[in-house]
Amino acid sequence: MATPTTFESFREEVTGWVRPGHHHGCAPVEVIPGLWTAHHDDIDSPSKLPDICQKITLVVNSAVSQCPARTGFYGDGVKVLEVDIDDDPNQRKYFDQGKEAFKSECRDPDISTRKRCSGDMLPYFYSVSDEIHATLQSGSAVMVHCKASLSRSPALIIAYLMKHHNLTLLEAGKLLKRKFDATWPCDRFSYDLVEFERRLARPYRLSKSQLVEIALGSSAVGVALVSVVLLMNTNKR
Repeated sequence: MATPTTFESFREEVTGWVRPGHHHGCAPVEVIPGLWTAHHDDIDSPSKLPDICQKITLVVNSAVSQCPARTGFYGDGVKVLEVDIDDDPNQRKYFDQGKEAFKSECRDPDISTRKRCSGDMLPYFYSVSDEIHATLQSGSAVMVHCKASLSRSPALIIAYLMKHHNLTLLEAGKLLKRKFDATWPCDRFSYDLVEFERRLARPYRLSKSQLVEIALGSSAVGVALVSVVLLMNTNKR
C-alpha cells in the first residue's frame, strides 16, 4: 500500500508553496482523453467552448458566484453542473502571493461565513467525480473550471483521477501539474484531498458518531451492522 500523502508532501512534491497569480497564462488543456480544464476567460462565451472541443457535453462550473454559465449557456447539448463553493478570500490570496494584504473585510460582522474562508470541498468529490466519469464513459468530453482554474477545479479533477483511475493524491496531482502548471488547490482543499485519499483507501471505516447514528436508527439491524463494521475496522488497523 502506498504511503499516505500529507499536506506537506503534496505541497513539496506537487504544487510548491507559492500560489500562482490569477493571470497565470496556462492554455486550455486535455488532462486525460476527454477531460479538459481552462481559465474561465477562455470559455466565457458560448462560442469559445466548441473551439476547444466540440465533444464537450458537461461543464463543471465550480465558481458559480463569479462565472455566469448555467445549463443552456453553451447551447441545448451542454449541461452545466454547478458546484457552489468559494475559495480563499482575496486577502489570503494576496498574502500567499507575497503581495500587500489590505485590511480584511472579515472584521465586518455582516460578512457571511463562506466569504471568510474557503468551503468544504469533500462532499463534492464523490458526486462530481461520478458525473464526470459517467460523461466520459458515454464518449462525450468534460470541461472543469473555476475562475482562474488553479484551486477549486484542480481539486475536483485530482479527486476524479484518484477515485476513478485509482491514483494516489501525489500521482494525480503530478499528472495534472504537468499538463496545467497553475495547479494549486488552496490549503483547505489540499487537506480535503488528503482526507479523500484516506477515505478511498479505507472506504468502510466509519467514525464513532456515525456508528452510534446507525445503532440508534434501528435496533437489531443497527447493532448487527455496527458489529460488522467494528470488526472490519479492527482488522484493518
